[in-house]
Amino acid sequence: MRIRLFRAEDEPAVLELWNRCMGEAFPLDAPLFEQNVLRDAHFDPEAVWVGEDAAGNLLAYAHAKVCKEPLGSAGMMPEQGWIGALAFVPDEQGKQAARQLLRTALDWLKKQGRKRVNYGSDPAHFFPGVPAEQTLHQQLLREAGFAIGEHVAVDLVRELADYRVPDEVEANLHRLREEYAVRSCTPQDVPALLRFLQQEFPGRWYYETVKRLEVEDTPRDILILTQGDAVVGFCHTFHRGSKRIGPSIYWRKLLGEAYGGLGPIGLAESTRGKGLGLALLCKGVEYVQQQGAQRMAIDWTDLVDFYGKIGFRVWKRYHPASLNL
Repeated sequence: MRIRLFRAEDEPAVLELWNRCMGEAFPLDAPLFEQNVLRDAHFDPEAVWVGEDAAGNLLAYAHAKVCKEPLGSAGMMPEQGWIGALAFVPDEQGKQAARQLLRTALDWLKKQGRKRVNYGSDPAHFFPGVPAEQTLHQQLLREAGFAIGEHVAVDLVRELADYRVPDEVEANLHRLREEYAVRSCTPQDVPALLRFLQQEFPGRWYYETVKRLEVEDTPRDILILTQGDAVVGFCHTFHRGSKRIGPSIYWRKLLGEAYGGLGPIGLAESTRGKGLGLALLCKGVEYVQQQGAQRMAIDWTDLVDFYGKIGFRVWKRYHPASLNL
């Protein structure tokens, strides 16, 4: 068995390996792999590895990341590193290769001067943390020195056949219509949207919005809450027509052909307490439904009760996993 750097021609075998390892819960395809790894701004060709047996068959895959550009106000995070994913053949030889890849990744991150490493939650992440059902991954991470936290982040899911905006939400929007409105973002709105994000959510949500706007033909799939000429809320939505594969639609194969997703979503602090967060959420779900989605997901949250108000239920669970180098 040997560990070596990933080569472009390894991609089909990596996808096959990933899907053998965890494809039932997290089916990976080439567009998502290329978006989140090979074309990501934080990609480093020296930080993607495979383990292979004597015959050249892949046994394990892993990649690590450090910031290559500032994550909004969070900056370059010079002490933070990530292991973005680990996939391996579920046998003894595969587990041994995975252990070696974890050591290789941690050694590389240490050489980059990193003092803290998270599994998942990286820029262009696949996972917010280690999936709760991946007990073997958790075992290997613990062996490597990671602490697995008790906190649970979740992805949520909802069928849309029976969805409609609740009457009380429509009534609230009608009552506030002189001051607030929910609508799709236009190109002319983008400067106001970015000013709002820089003020209210200047870190990763600002950064991820900028990255999305670079690839989409139009900003209309970002809904905005306006107060006069000002943007005071935002909601990303995703569907089959989206060019960016948002985190809520990563596992779209499991959602079916008519898939959709939502998030992140946020309001200016000054607008909270008026029911506008729920209104923006409801209108976001309605918008996804109008794009033809029949089933949709919301990713990486712990607000189960809030989203549960309109029928979302827990779909996937993740635990934080971190290590101090």
